[in-house]
Amino acid sequence: MDQYHVLSPDGKQYGPVDLLGLLQWIREGRVLQNTRVRKNEDVPILAESLPELSEAFAPAPTHAGSPPIATAVALPQEFKSWEFIGLAWTLVKPHWLPLGLMFLILTLSGAVPYIGPCISLLLSGTLMVGIYRAILGLLAGRAPTVEMMFNGFDRFGQAFLASLVYTVLVGLGLMACIVPGVILAIMWTFVSPILAETDLEFWPAMKASADLTKGYRWELFCLILASIPVLLLGLLCCCIGVVVAQAVVHTAFSLVFRFLQARQRMVATT
Repeated sequence: MDQYHVLSPDGKQYGPVDLLGLLQWIREGRVLQNTRVRKNEDVPILAESLPELSEAFAPAPTHAGSPPIATAVALPQEFKSWEFIGLAWTLVKPHWLPLGLMFLILTLSGAVPYIGPCISLLLSGTLMVGIYRAILGLLAGRAPTVEMMFNGFDRFGQAFLASLVYTVLVGLGLMACIVPGVILAIMWTFVSPILAETDLEFWPAMKASADLTKGYRWELFCLILASIPVLLLGLLCCCIGVVVAQAVVHTAFSLVFRFLQARQRMVATT
């Protein structure tokens, strides 16, 4: 029986696994078209080049608001916070400068004396849409540039409304008893990436984020906790390192976004 090994971008090797197991990994989003796979003792090639996998990568029909999942990295099989963060660091490392500059600009825009909070409320949602487009592009194999963070202005109105509703309701939840605010923040974690790649309006996007996080909210809370030492480590690195740490954290959440999308679609097709 043929045996397969999967090679991840960070150099790790997974397997051996038989064809049925490999097909299961494809359904789970762990193996993608651009993932390198070694069959038996052969030279590793792209998964899409293996004839026995051609049907597994056949394009499935999609509907508006549900774009195909585009990623050139093998997603983890299970939700493990540090595995997502480690993979995020591997992805960010070659592009730390443009990604770090994006978050530096975002931070400085909210630090302008007197008007910083207003600028942040007005523009942060739109800029985050642009940043998530850059990061999701990175996951699909495209190199990010600083200019990409300004590509979200086509979603300005919806991003502003989502940011406003998020700020008000999460703020009220935190003031009420902390826990409601934390729950709302977790439910709406993926509003920006959803706005970035769909035409949904702000409220349907917030609902879509809440649906996507069902069953994984405790894991997302743990990922938030795991992100704290990453950000603190960034602060210790001459403070400027915190913007790179932010890039790592948001890339980790983007990986989780793709992971949950893959799980959601797998459930929908069974």
